[in-house]
Amino acid sequence: MRVIFAILIVFGVTSCDGSFIYGEDYNLSAEGWHQDSTLTFKTDSLTDLPSVVTIGLNIRNTTAYAYRNMYLFVEIDIPGKDQPIKDTIDHILMTADGYWKEGVEGGDVKESVAYYPYAIQNPSKGVYTIKVQQGMREEVLKEVISVGARIQKLDR
Repeated sequence: MRVIFAILIVFGVTSCDGSFIYGEDYNLSAEGWHQDSTLTFKTDSLTDLPSVVTIGLNIRNTTAYAYRNMYLFVEIDIPGKDQPIKDTIDHILMTADGYWKEGVEGGDVKESVAYYPYAIQNPSKGVYTIKVQQGMREEVLKEVISVGARIQKLDR
């Protein structure tokens, strides 16, 4: 059931979005997301890119997720760059008083997007690789259903 729900959500988000360039999702094991598990998303050779793109991470978790945030270690390989971009994203899911933040949607399964904070201007054509690890103190992070990566046109 989780897989079908995740596929429907991805289809719904991407089918109506003219800014969508690339997207892929990985369903995680029911046992949890291990600290040492790196999720790797690799595009085909992208062409005809707009002048500015943004990279986001789709997060799907249950309402039983134990924290109000999720640290994500992100590495982005951009064609033509010598070194990958490495950063940590602190994705806030809930307010300090326990309410789901705006942008965290859904019922028993919550979906949100953690955006890399810097847009990529004049992106190069080619293959983009996005690697993601969970950066929480838990060795195995429970109640995370799936993680996805997306590249989309940034409207200014």
